[in-house]
Amino acid sequence: MLDLRQLSLELSEKKDDILGFEREESQVMSAYKEKLPLIDALDMRANDRLPLYSGCKVLEEGAFIRRFSKRFMNRGEATDWAMEVLRGKTIAAVDGSQVYASRSYSVPIGLAQAGLVINRHTGADGFSASYKLSLVLPREFEEHGGMSAYSPVPVSLKRHQLECKAIMDFMRSGQGNLVFFDGSLVLSFISQLEEKVREQYAASIIELMEASEDTQTPVVAYTDMSLNKDLVTMMRHYYGLPLTTHLVDAYLLDGKLNWGDRTRAFLSDREDRDVKNKRSTLDLYGPYRDSVAFFYIQSGGGLPSKIEVPRWVYEKKMLDMIADVVRAECIIRPGYPDIIHRAHEHTMISQPEADQFNRMLEGFAAKNGIKIYKSAKEQNKRMVHKA
Repeated sequence: MLDLRQLSLELSEKKDDILGFEREESQVMSAYKEKLPLIDALDMRANDRLPLYSGCKVLEEGAFIRRFSKRFMNRGEATDWAMEVLRGKTIAAVDGSQVYASRSYSVPIGLAQAGLVINRHTGADGFSASYKLSLVLPREFEEHGGMSAYSPVPVSLKRHQLECKAIMDFMRSGQGNLVFFDGSLVLSFISQLEEKVREQYAASIIELMEASEDTQTPVVAYTDMSLNKDLVTMMRHYYGLPLTTHLVDAYLLDGKLNWGDRTRAFLSDREDRDVKNKRSTLDLYGPYRDSVAFFYIQSGGGLPSKIEVPRWVYEKKMLDMIADVVRAECIIRPGYPDIIHRAHEHTMISQPEADQFNRMLEGFAAKNGIKIYKSAKEQNKRMVHKA
């Protein structure tokens, strides 16, 4: 039970600290926002002045903010425009889900799933979904679980690999125009993992980038609320601005973009090294180290979303098409790409389904003479639910 009275007193006592932090951050943000208009003048020559791990490099030159010229009088007009943009295009999205190994059982077995949703925009028969599913076995927990036999790492890695495999299968089928990936192409979260696990994550991205270029099928990574600070880091280096730990790109751009506007594209040079790892995530990408382009777009009513694509997509002058598809998808389902939402809905494993998975494991073990011990807590929960 949360003691609300004590919480109220604690907030009152810490008010000055909270307000002081907010004031300091506001001053830092103001310094960065004052420099934003200067990015219009940055061209490729600016890259010579930027160090390695500068957050990002200049890729697309010209105006920093690319205004969306369309203005809709009502939702009907917006929907008509969106359907025209998507007409004749086969758009796909991939998302994943998982069931982590339960500590309530003596044998660690997890489950990972990736779902591919396709919308051919041909009417009722244009929509389809398919799945890839894989068990995560005890030996994989031994190989990738570190010190814990029930680590979530092997299951998360398997999910990522299945998602990348589903995307690549779609690309190589030759049936689609582009495919959305729910997340980022620069996997900074892996910086805290063991080196061999980091390399396996990176290997999947390398293969994905290679398949995208070989098939000329764009993979579009979409992050709804990115906490990256690639632009912030670049501006700090180039303009000599103060170091900030809390200011991120999306906060910096808040209020600068109207609906549909996007920024110019930059080339990711993410600084995500830590004391343990001397290499950044991008350093693990081999020939694709300098191949992740990104821009921000105002596709909803909140903070701008981040779009990442392979560099070749920019070089083929496909960014405006990508931006229009994102806008159209976010008109169909206001504020968020409809195709990604559908992929999430079709792929998500619910808690009742996770419970069913564990019951199937128990049945499988019993049928095959495999001993799986259950914790007293788990058995008590079952008894309570039955009662």
